Amino acid sequence: MKEHLGVFDTYIGKGARQLSWDVGLNPDLNESKAKTSNITKRLIDRHKETVEHLENGIEGRLMVKSVNLNKKGKSKQNTVLEVIDFLSWVETGWEDSAIMRCLGKTTYLFMVYGENKEGDEFFLGPLLWKPSDEEVQGLKSYWKMVTDILIEGVQIWEAPWGKEIITKNNLPGQRAHEMVHIRPKANNKNDVTLLPDGQTITKQGLWLNAKYVSDIVSPLFEIRKDEINLKRDMVSEGIELDETELDSLKGIVTEDAYTPETFVEACRQVIRDFNLDWISKDMVESLGYRISSPYILGKKYLDSRSYIEEVILGNDYFKMEDTPILSHPYASRMIAKMRDGWRIIEIETDLYITERALSKAGITVRLLESYRESVLGQMETGLFYTIEQLVDLMENDPLEEYGFDERVYEGILRRPGKISNVRVGETYLFNSGMSRNLPQSLLDDLMKRRPFLRLADLREEMEDTYEKPFGEGDLVSLLKRSSYHFASDIDMVFESKDAYLSYLYNV
Repeated sequence: MKEHLGVFDTYIGKGARQLSWDVGLNPDLNESKAKTSNITKRLIDRHKETVEHLENGIEGRLMVKSVNLNKKGKSKQNTVLEVIDFLSWVETGWEDSAIMRCLGKTTYLFMVYGENKEGDEFFLGPLLWKPSDEEVQGLKSYWKMVTDILIEGVQIWEAPWGKEIITKNNLPGQRAHEMVHIRPKANNKNDVTLLPDGQTITKQGLWLNAKYVSDIVSPLFEIRKDEINLKRDMVSEGIELDETELDSLKGIVTEDAYTPETFVEACRQVIRDFNLDWISKDMVESLGYRISSPYILGKKYLDSRSYIEEVILGNDYFKMEDTPILSHPYASRMIAKMRDGWRIIEIETDLYITERALSKAGITVRLLESYRESVLGQMETGLFYTIEQLVDLMENDPLEEYGFDERVYEGILRRPGKISNVRVGETYLFNSGMSRNLPQSLLDDLMKRRPFLRLADLREEMEDTYEKPFGEGDLVSLLKRSSYHFASDIDMVFESKDAYLSYLYNV
């Protein structure tokens, strides 16, 4: 194993900014929280073949994690192992549990970075780690404790936290075990998952404790701390522009925001061979801009977050467009968080009503959440509903008095929570609860235990049930997301491929 890790020796002791250059990243553009993770991904990709040899030599799977140590050699954060599926947790035994999968059947390649006394970060080296069998078996009591709580029903309550009210639960906290703990791993409080008792809870992750990780990797810090304390990371010199070039660029670079790539395109109108490597903090500031990963922004914007918020929330409605700024994963994540937090509601594909318009109409988050809870109370467990059917059930709800188009109510109900939905063609069908396989549940309901059915008959059954038109292509797409088998040669649906073969044999 050691000979495989040797490919990383050449990078040990290099600063994060220097490493950014080495792996093809502009250091001034790689200054977000994901800085070392971005470097690690490039290093692993560069030595992909070696890492594959390493993976082939271990039992189970290999996971790569970046670990960032502070000036004292302590891990700056806990290390997430995976997001927990609580339904699966109680359905599987110890040997197939999430803990066994993450710690008993996984080896970790820690790529370790440490901070010197000046705050510069340096690569300290790789470390291959897997807990001992004794340590893993020692987690069985922890697994059982969590399992018992899930089966009995998780207690969830609100409690004051300074000036805020937070939601707490009785799942074991960080002090319950020296190695692992369960804590939120969600975009926000509205990003939820289903518990076995039917409640919803903010998505939770299984984490390695920061102190435990520190104890594993601290030898690398002790070996290198004196060396890195004598160093400073590189400083980008950037490109020097003469006054003519600067004035010309100021006439071209006039947008509120750019991605690095679109910034390069604009600059090439003046400087033909301009490229990403020429971008530096000083150069950008000389044009009246600032770098705020992942964008280059006009100085009137404090950061990328405030810029995206203004673009999306600055008007009553927001139309998603295929632009480099809005198509960036950062903007996609922010849109998802805004949707989950009631700041925007999708009323048709890529069109949203914003909190500004809702506020003008006197619509509060409490009113929206109350509407969802009222709808949930009217739904029968296991049944699927169109938005039209649900609106009919809620004709006396206060929110219905606003007379919104049904697409607005549909957008309200499509948010994550106890009401889930499946899309069939252009129609959303809603179900109470968070089934792990909604297409399967919907088709089970339509097939009514029949071993086979003509596709045309399934379509007719669906249209009669939901009073909506559905295309055969929509149904085929739905079938592909289930365990049912569609035989395109005879346009029939079977409960399984075996049922299809049996049907052919008996015909």
